[in-house]
Amino acid sequence: MEITGDLLTISDVAAILSVDEGTVQTLADFGALHGTSVQGTRGLMFNQRAVASWLASNPTANNMADKEYLKKLRAYYLKEFPQAMAEIRKFDAQFSFHKPKLYCLHKVANKKYGFLWYVRFMENGKPIRSRWCTHTNNRDAAEQWAVSNRDRLLREYYERKKNRAEFLSVLEQYYAPGSSYLATDALRGIVLSEKTRSVYHHFMKKVLVKFFKGQKVKKFDDVTPPVIAALQNHLLEKGNKPQTINRYLGVLRTIINHLIMDGAITSNVFDNIIMLKERAADSKARGCYNIDRIRGVFNKRWKNKTSYTLCLVIYSTGLRNSEIEKIKFGDIIKIGGCYFVDVTKSKTESGVRIVPLHDFTYQKIVSFMKSAGKKQEDYLFSARGGPNQSKVYKKAAADMADILGADEGERKDISFYSGRHYWKTLMNAGNLGDVEEYFMGHKVSKDVAKRYNHLDRQGKEHIVEKAREVFGILDKRLFQ
Repeated sequence: MEITGDLLTISDVAAILSVDEGTVQTLADFGALHGTSVQGTRGLMFNQRAVASWLASNPTANNMADKEYLKKLRAYYLKEFPQAMAEIRKFDAQFSFHKPKLYCLHKVANKKYGFLWYVRFMENGKPIRSRWCTHTNNRDAAEQWAVSNRDRLLREYYERKKNRAEFLSVLEQYYAPGSSYLATDALRGIVLSEKTRSVYHHFMKKVLVKFFKGQKVKKFDDVTPPVIAALQNHLLEKGNKPQTINRYLGVLRTIINHLIMDGAITSNVFDNIIMLKERAADSKARGCYNIDRIRGVFNKRWKNKTSYTLCLVIYSTGLRNSEIEKIKFGDIIKIGGCYFVDVTKSKTESGVRIVPLHDFTYQKIVSFMKSAGKKQEDYLFSARGGPNQSKVYKKAAADMADILGADEGERKDISFYSGRHYWKTLMNAGNLGDVEEYFMGHKVSKDVAKRYNHLDRQGKEHIVEKAREVFGILDKRLFQ
């Protein structure tokens, strides 16, 4: 390789010899390597021939703009002056001011400027995953920007990272088993069944966290009405119905309410959210058998005892499907000589109530438990939730239709849940009054809730009185 008389900068020499620039400057200060000052340039400059001849006795290093040329020059020096190059590296290792690399620059194409320099900062010898635009294609200006803004950018980066970790952690842990958040909610009267908790936890981890990551939502303050609207649209596109989406949003709303109460956040995004309305195409008209058509049906012999007991319970109590699934024999209580089902867990706060249980239904439940070999701590109906329970309900509805001799049109429109509609229709026809909504588990006024509070003496008297009215209507219209 030909050695020319071209001049090398300090950084050129340092790069060629794979040493720190401080090492080259120190060698020059010692007089071991001779450099010259050139007008219009910064720092010392080194003649290539001077470097080559110096390496024959006391070596140094360099770094030129042409990287291929630098490689060739380095290879040449290593070949011609191997001992000297080794000694230079020994010398370099002695200096405590050897600077770690704090950042690296790389070009990113830009339509307006051709390219812009982006910086990636280094810590402990490893690059930070984020990168920042220096807003310039001038390398000197980019380096100055990187040095001047390093501390601020890294401080903001770690703060964002902390907020994001806390945000996602809350979502992932809120409905987890043994959650401290749920323990606090329980003290406030918000209690979830294990099944509901599990469903909500799955939604948080598999749907909501994944969605927010895709939307680059990093903290609760980033959850804005447009983000919630995007979430609604996302869930609609996945085939979820508006009612289901509203229920899922309620899961997130519970978390935000909790954090507001604890002072962790100050504003509630749901104050400005428009919930979805059920679409006409999604609503399914539920049929209901004529009141007189049902009379005496439970005095007949049914082939399937499970279907018989299920239908008897829903047609004589108006309980929801999900509430029937959770009944244990211990949930049947007696007040003032009347049996009631104590509903301690329901889909709504208003659903926590007591529901009148006719003596006839009670006796049939006892008989069913004995024949099925169930104990008092067992659920009355073993397949709780999921596709298996749905099949049981469909079987019960089909057996009811067979007993009544219903045609195909009726079977299509009437489901097991129609028994709840039947009970409401029956009680309305019997002029039961405002307690009907309480027994149904619908939201009622404070006055009604107080009047039928079975935990105080007057409430017990009122509710027993109304329970006897319910039994009278059932005797006259269902069991006669």
